Amino acid sequence: MKTLSLNGAWFYLEDAQQKLQYDEAVSLFNGKKIKKEMKLPTNWELAGLNNFDGAVWFIRKVKIDAKQNGNKLSVLSFLGADYFTEAWVNGIKLGSHEGYFQPFNFTLTNILEYDKENLIVVKVASPREIPELVWPLKKQLIKGIFNHHDCRPGGWSYEHGQDKNTGGVWNDIELHYNGKVFIEQIKIKPVLIYDGAIARTHFTIKHINIFESEQTDSISVNINLGGKKILLQNVEVKFTPAKGELTFAVDIEKPKLWYSWDLGAQNIYDVEIKSELFNLQKTIFGIKEVKLDEDKNFYINGKKLFLRGTNIIPTQFLSTFSKDKIKKLVTLIKEANINAVRVHAHVNRPELYDEFDKAGIIVWQDFALQWTYEESNEFVANAVSQIKDMVNLLHNHPSIAFWCCHNEPGEQIQAVDPFLYDAVLSEDNTRIIRKASNYEEHPYDGWYWGKTEHYAAAPMGPLVTEFGAQGLPAVDSLNKFLSPKALKNYDWKEWEYHDFQYDQTFNIAEIDRGKNIKEFVNNSQSYQADLLKTAINFYRQKKHNGITGIFQFMFVDCWPSITWSIVDYYGKKKTAFEVLKSAYNPVYLSVNLRQKNYLTRTKLNVDFYIINDTYKKYKNCSVLFKHNDNVIGEVTKLCLKEDDIIFEFWEKINVPLPDYFKSGKYIIDVELVDKIMNKVLSSDKLNIEIRDKK
Repeated sequence: MKTLSLNGAWFYLEDAQQKLQYDEAVSLFNGKKIKKEMKLPTNWELAGLNNFDGAVWFIRKVKIDAKQNGNKLSVLSFLGADYFTEAWVNGIKLGSHEGYFQPFNFTLTNILEYDKENLIVVKVASPREIPELVWPLKKQLIKGIFNHHDCRPGGWSYEHGQDKNTGGVWNDIELHYNGKVFIEQIKIKPVLIYDGAIARTHFTIKHINIFESEQTDSISVNINLGGKKILLQNVEVKFTPAKGELTFAVDIEKPKLWYSWDLGAQNIYDVEIKSELFNLQKTIFGIKEVKLDEDKNFYINGKKLFLRGTNIIPTQFLSTFSKDKIKKLVTLIKEANINAVRVHAHVNRPELYDEFDKAGIIVWQDFALQWTYEESNEFVANAVSQIKDMVNLLHNHPSIAFWCCHNEPGEQIQAVDPFLYDAVLSEDNTRIIRKASNYEEHPYDGWYWGKTEHYAAAPMGPLVTEFGAQGLPAVDSLNKFLSPKALKNYDWKEWEYHDFQYDQTFNIAEIDRGKNIKEFVNNSQSYQADLLKTAINFYRQKKHNGITGIFQFMFVDCWPSITWSIVDYYGKKKTAFEVLKSAYNPVYLSVNLRQKNYLTRTKLNVDFYIINDTYKKYKNCSVLFKHNDNVIGEVTKLCLKEDDIIFEFWEKINVPLPDYFKSGKYIIDVELVDKIMNKVLSSDKLNIEIRDKK
């Protein structure tokens, strides 16, 4: 079967009111009244249609310079179009599709003409939902954060909250022709049996064909791991007429398992499936077992793991999320010692999950539902269909450990999400399924309510899926998207369009604006960093004792904005990045400074925890207290077991403050040292002040 890319220039016509009919669009095109061109794939906002809602018609002619070889199967494939799509070829409607993330196909057998020009017409509609009546509480479009979120353009504003529409053909378009069988999807489900000695691996291959009666074929299945052949097997299969699924199973002996980067290797199996009836098919899969126990402790391949997570919304426009950008993002995530990522209320490009597979990042995958929606039977049926699409699209990625049906549904967790849960379970019973990530596991102490100190109670566990605070981007980043007037005179309306939260910043967090924008940025970033450090310290100290995992909100900005991110839109790290990196160290020294102000010739008032998330033993460790590289105190002969946590109480820690500490401020460095390897495993800085008696 041959493949022709249809990426490139298409003529296009806006249809904001969606009143245009197919015949009218074609007549305008034939009359050469449609002259504007758009290079696909792209989101139309990026092609100059600023804040456009409605439909866009795309039209082009394609000549197939090939002789018909007797195989008439032809398929038009879309790898991603947002949101309603209809397609016609040579005046015949092929079909329609709803959704933004799914690849989909239209069959055009006996419609495509050879050695002639074929007229292809595609209508893509991404409407604006009626504010207050539909949007934001009774939404119908299943677009998650791309249609409603406080980190997208306009935030919660009724007027602007749907700005910068994500509509368009954002991924490749392909025309497949001269074939007998077209493979739509390969789903691979490995199940460990005989205590892990064998992985019985089930294949489901969804296909379209030209057969009028059942056909039998022998296909070759070749499985490799790290360039080494693991299995080569011929399998007899039967093709049902027109379309259907091929199902079979193969056994992999002594399977190599996939682990997160901090526990083991990322064993990824490569698969090649060959047949004379269809093109060579390549895909991947991994083998692992995951579960949550009754206390919500997470296990991968039998090993308990504390989840050091974050939330990501890496882009507002999927067409721009290149492989290079994806690699840079995943590299940053791993640099920050993060072992789990929650893909927040949306489905991203498959290439992102490829990188998570390779990097050993565990994925919590949300479905694209954000807050509340219409509760009609029609909406639930649509959501059920689309969540199945998500599971089958991403199923082979070993990095995915969680499916989550809805973000912050509130009471809709009862009306909508049970049906979604059952739908996911029907497609995949090998992963952890959550009905929702709801408000009761999203502590925002120090931002939406209360004080940072409230994290001492380790609230809303055991699995905390959001927490954090906003932090301003660097001044040069702000200069790139805020007007000089907005920066100089603090035009809060413009700031709030870019997601800044005034009330929380000044009335809850009580961040000091300072004398200028530089001071404001420093104060804001310091507050965010201190809050994250405080929260992570208390949560990690409760590891496997009421807290089993945490997901900071969030990692990076999806557009030029002011949010909870620790890396801004332009890739600049905020102060909180290094703080989170340190606090997420797999072997972590968590120090509680019980007293900041001291009299001269007194003892440092601290206690500390040492948290070991790894399955490596450390037989001889010390905690050193230093000032200007001079050791002023030491706790010795500490032994860390696998996946362990130890606590040293303040009464047992004897660190006299040096006699030369007079009135003033001092920094004490604290280091956890592996004495056998002579290596610093974790470190911290304590800021204290010496005060005279008055």
